[in-house]
Amino acid sequence: MKKITLYSFLLLCLLSCNKNTENIESQSKTKTEESSIKNLNIQMNSFTEIDSTGILIFPLQMGQNKRDDGSYSYKKMPDNAYWNIIFLNSNTNEYHLLTEKKILILDYDYKYNAEEGINISKKTDHIFYDVRSLDYNNDKLINEKDPVYLFVSDRFGNNFRPISPANYSLNTWKYIQSSNKVIMTVTKDSNRDKLFDDKDEILTFEIVLDQSETPKEVFQTELKDKLKKLYDRDWKRIK
Repeated sequence: MKKITLYSFLLLCLLSCNKNTENIESQSKTKTEESSIKNLNIQMNSFTEIDSTGILIFPLQMGQNKRDDGSYSYKKMPDNAYWNIIFLNSNTNEYHLLTEKKILILDYDYKYNAEEGINISKKTDHIFYDVRSLDYNNDKLINEKDPVYLFVSDRFGNNFRPISPANYSLNTWKYIQSSNKVIMTVTKDSNRDKLFDDKDEILTFEIVLDQSETPKEVFQTELKDKLKKLYDRDWKRIK
């Protein structure tokens, strides 16, 4: 009986020690994270009003202080990219983030990619974004090697969603007012080398805003095959 009691006591001591060790490690980890977070500086260098709606957008960058050894606590973001946007309704002082997912915003456009001098502000129901959101080559980074997608939201920064085809990289896009379509050219990783370069095929897609929003290829296989035959006929491959 005494042996059982002794074993029970030792077991309790061991469990208690393990719990204390876990608490100490947890507290140490928390302090390290808090110290690292304190080295971050939220940077709202500029903001823009969406037409005359009173809706303001604040693109977010993040600065950080160097460690004593010259290194940084966080991975460096690509230059000229934003990791999120704050939307502020200046009429009500309500605000929210565009998304809580990990993304890189390369550009945003609420003028529908219109040429200078063309005013379609009366149609500003959407904001468009060039975004990197997928680690396509599985290198645990989101950078210039990963595809660019076209995203859209309403002018309040709600219903943020992709509208370009998955696993294609966006090249150009334009809003066509008369048909309420977005026409875009995208690069397909044709040779499956996890790169988007001049060795790959460039295709044209379209979507109709606020409908199914499923991107569809504009030029069908029949036409593409014809183009290849004509090119091969008129511009023979060098042997």
